[in-house]
Amino acid sequence: MKRIIGLFLVLLNFYPSIVKANIVCNDGTISPSCSTCHSGCCSKHGGCSSNSSGSSSSSSNKKPDVIEDVKSNDTSLKKVNVDGENIAISNNMEYTTTKENVTVLVVANDSKATLDYNQNNNLVIGENDIYIKVTAENGNINNYKLNIIREKILSNNKNIKIFVAEKEIIFNLFKSDVINISNEENKIDITYELEDSNAKVDIMGNENLQVGYNEIIVKVTAENGEEQDYILVVEKEEKANKKEDKADIQDEIIEEENTNENASNIFVILCSLALIGGTSYLIYKEIKKKKANSQN
Repeated sequence: MKRIIGLFLVLLNFYPSIVKANIVCNDGTISPSCSTCHSGCCSKHGGCSSNSSGSSSSSSNKKPDVIEDVKSNDTSLKKVNVDGENIAISNNMEYTTTKENVTVLVVANDSKATLDYNQNNNLVIGENDIYIKVTAENGNINNYKLNIIREKILSNNKNIKIFVAEKEIIFNLFKSDVINISNEENKIDITYELEDSNAKVDIMGNENLQVGYNEIIVKVTAENGEEQDYILVVEKEEKANKKEDKADIQDEIIEEENTNENASNIFVILCSLALIGGTSYLIYKEIKKKKANSQN
């Protein structure tokens, strides 16, 4: 009972302070013990001001200051990516590929900015301009250009058919069998058919072929610049051999015999004509003589 009476007396002692403790600290909290603002009041709550007294209800009904929302003007780009490959960002960007179709991915630095561009693009050979429009949260606009250059895929086809005197030549490891030519020939007749019309052909060594071994090189350059040499092996014969000389001599003998025979025939004919002419003349004279005698 004595304890209850003592506690009641303590409450009576502090009651006036509790009722009057209505000082509002600078951070908006209510002072638990101050009834007036002094140097020790609200020491943990930023202090208090002389006009901070008042009822707690009036403090709690105080309206907070309104902060105006400022919208972003950021139109910059964070990433530009073509088919998984990042591109250095600038107002005018360039990318080279051989693909017919590419996928473009663009990311803005500000998540509230909006983007307008073609994500999937079918490309023509040459330049393809893609325009990227960035609109900031506050309406500012910035335009970027991405120029995608599609290059043609160049062929590496070096295949060729080679003909000598209209006969196709077979190659083994890009080298032909021996092609024999006569001593009188100084070059061979080469024609060819390319598998790829965009390839180019150069023929080297097909002039003034020497007696014996010769190599003629047919160089094929593919559209992409790759090269392949096809080697024609040519064997030029020496001058006519003894067998050919003997045949030539025999031909000359036959020709000479034919000439002599023709001369003999002509001689016989001429003699025959002379004999016929002489006989005719003698007959003529005899007839003329008989006629003269008959007249006398």
